[in-house]
Amino acid sequence: MAGHFRKPHGWFGSLVFGRFMNRINRKITDETITLLEIKPQHQVLEIGFGGGVGLARVAQAVSRGKVSGIDFSPEMVSQAERRLRRQIAEGRMQVQFGDVSAIPFPDATFDRVLTINTIYFWPDALQGMEEIRRVLKDGGRGAVSIRSGEKMANYPVTKYDFRLFSSEDVASLMERVGLRDIRVDHRDRDKWYDQVVVIGTR
Repeated sequence: MAGHFRKPHGWFGSLVFGRFMNRINRKITDETITLLEIKPQHQVLEIGFGGGVGLARVAQAVSRGKVSGIDFSPEMVSQAERRLRRQIAEGRMQVQFGDVSAIPFPDATFDRVLTINTIYFWPDALQGMEEIRRVLKDGGRGAVSIRSGEKMANYPVTKYDFRLFSSEDVASLMERVGLRDIRVDHRDRDKWYDQVVVIGTR
């Protein structure tokens, strides 16, 4: 199960796990998109889009710009190509295989970058954050959304292949790569699943 959280694969990852991730990530995805204040003309990237709920929500906000998504699970890319084929055919969206360690886009491409519940699996968190900063335009905003390490430690699955983070950890990484005006939004602290959104500006 931990392996599917990191990289959904096979028939289970494609048919079951993507839908499961959409359901459990819906609230934190909505909060992240709202806090990023995405405009109709923006170029937006989602890293590790999983089941694709974030891509679909961003596409509703971006009418004159474009939504791009990368995921290092071939099954998730294929699923997104099927589920979001209309947006892709209209030229408003592109999805492709890719990794946060080497984001396959030029410098200063995006107005907004978001990634939700993926940082636990990055091979090098500082390098991943540097890549986010690199592909942001000047004045662009990046959001890294997580469940707090305190909450995540209560889930048995996180004992395997997860690296847990606090909001302070994520904010510190943003500071180290030169992002500024960092702010933290932490909701549902008293619930089983909390919502932590950390936003920095290039």
